[in-house]
Amino acid sequence: MSTIRALMESTIFDTLQSMLVDMTLKFRTLVPVIVALLDRLLCCHKHHQLGECLLQTFDEQLLPKISIDYRLASYFAIFDRIAKNCIIPPQSLLELLTKYIVFLVGKHGPDSGLRSWSQGSKVLGICRTMMMHHQSSRLFLRLSRLLAYICLYFTDLEVRDNARIYLHMLVCVPGKKLRHILNLGAEISSDPHSTSFFNVHSPRPSHDHQKSKRVSSYIHLERVIPLLVKQTWSLSLCTFGVGNNHTNYLEGIRDSAPLVDHGDFNGNTDVEITREAERVGHSQEPLRVMDSKVSEILRTLRKHFSCIPDFRCMPGLKIRIPCSLKFNSELFRRESGVDLPGTNSNAIGSLPAIYATVLTFSALAPYGSIPSCHIPFLLGTEFPSCQEGSMDMAPVNNSEADESSRASVVVEIEPREPIPGLVDVSVEATAEKGEIIRGKLQSITVGIEDMFLKAIVPSDIPHDEVPDYYFDLFTALWQACGTSSNTGRETFPMKGGKGIAAINGTRSVKLLEVPANSVIQAMEHCLAPFVVSVIGETLVDIVKDGGIIKNVKWKDSASEVGIGVDTTPVADFNKGPLFIKYIDDEGKDVRESFMNSSRRNMGCFQVLIFLPPRFHLLFQMEVSDSSTLVRIRTDHWPCLAYIDDYLEALFFV
Repeated sequence: MSTIRALMESTIFDTLQSMLVDMTLKFRTLVPVIVALLDRLLCCHKHHQLGECLLQTFDEQLLPKISIDYRLASYFAIFDRIAKNCIIPPQSLLELLTKYIVFLVGKHGPDSGLRSWSQGSKVLGICRTMMMHHQSSRLFLRLSRLLAYICLYFTDLEVRDNARIYLHMLVCVPGKKLRHILNLGAEISSDPHSTSFFNVHSPRPSHDHQKSKRVSSYIHLERVIPLLVKQTWSLSLCTFGVGNNHTNYLEGIRDSAPLVDHGDFNGNTDVEITREAERVGHSQEPLRVMDSKVSEILRTLRKHFSCIPDFRCMPGLKIRIPCSLKFNSELFRRESGVDLPGTNSNAIGSLPAIYATVLTFSALAPYGSIPSCHIPFLLGTEFPSCQEGSMDMAPVNNSEADESSRASVVVEIEPREPIPGLVDVSVEATAEKGEIIRGKLQSITVGIEDMFLKAIVPSDIPHDEVPDYYFDLFTALWQACGTSSNTGRETFPMKGGKGIAAINGTRSVKLLEVPANSVIQAMEHCLAPFVVSVIGETLVDIVKDGGIIKNVKWKDSASEVGIGVDTTPVADFNKGPLFIKYIDDEGKDVRESFMNSSRRNMGCFQVLIFLPPRFHLLFQMEVSDSSTLVRIRTDHWPCLAYIDDYLEALFFV
């Protein structure tokens, strides 16, 4: 804030304010551009004070210099912003509007028609804005005189009636109730079928919808890292709970039930009966099992969940998607009708640019509030097409120029559920000649692999013990997701102190007929950060030689591992081919698909992936020379709908 304060007190800012006031007086067509500048300053948390200072300058220096004639209507957009600001005193604006109404009454007769109605309605709209944002005591004297004058002398009957309603409301309705009524009227007026008198708006800059649709042809926002699977659908499940406000299963977080103090009734038996009915309706207290193995699993899980933030009462985990923004100047010139420079002219020096670009994001998927992105300046790029017979030479290596014409953008989402989706992007920027560019850009695709995060490591775990912690956590989650008997109805408190979570696991399996070298390369390229252990002497030797997968547990034999592939110890990796058993209608085991070769199994990858806000995805990949059997466990079963496509893209593309 000290930097903003120093800028407000600087000579440069004072000069700039004076220039803006003079330009606004001389060139009324610049008013929409200046209003757009004001809106951007006021909407930005960091530069809000600059916007208020500029508004106050307009109130002090611009309003006294505006001549009272028909051209005053060009400044209504600035008047509306001044009226919305509760810090600027409204006296100067009310005096100017009163003089303007007196001018209109003197110029217009009973046959002036729509012109009187239009000007009078706009003045009433500004009066209504002041009533919504200022205390009635600051407005009462001057505003009541203005409304009374309109009621008595204005030529248009509808404007007089509306002014009379406003005057009665100002006199009879207290300030808080008055603002509530006017806000309700604003909501009603947003209905396109509404004909309420509240529907009075200040003039806005004209907006060409055809140009808005073509913005995405010359402004491009692209992902830096392409997705393996571009999901065109997402699984959305509705809840069927009636009359409750509890979080549904997919979020998996609920508040811990507070204990009822039966010793203090305070005579309110209805409250106690209601609490008792709710307590009876809930499930029983979680079972506390004392088996040593299960107790160790529960201890590991409690420690893990205590590090996961409860997004309902504190900031959740963020997913950051790096993107790049590019501005194609050639296509922009074609759309805006500007002549392209000739091939012999200095085209580089004439490249247009865009300024004060604001990207806003929205999504139907549960991604929380997505912060906007601001780019001060972006130089255009040009992609000239080679004409037939042209002898012009083009530079071969233009990487530095390409980098300078791209802006880095980070789309930051806070998922409430790990599902793919689309992030819609809107852009607003200013061209060199003051033209305001608005429109929609190509949506950013969010894939299931964007949700892949490493599990949070507790702060008390030393760095050299992190691989052991991840391995123990994988073991605990694998057992917990395998069968409910391992954890009973145990719940785990989350970070924040209020929320608790339970594990409801499910299992799946997929056989991939992929050579072992392809599997290892895919793991090293895409899933290396999530590997917690490598089992099997042959596989360990190959992966260690690669040098990409590091800081994991290395196990030469399955007997060193304390978890099972299914519910039994890890299979011996030298017993032969991998296959999936299917059960036919008569209950007989049939080997539907298996490898005819008897090549030995090489080993196993164990992968632990955290899915925000609190879920997990576990892979156990048994690798052989010609196929890989992937055993999958998760506590968020809807994600299995996307994992099948992801695994195929991971190993086959």
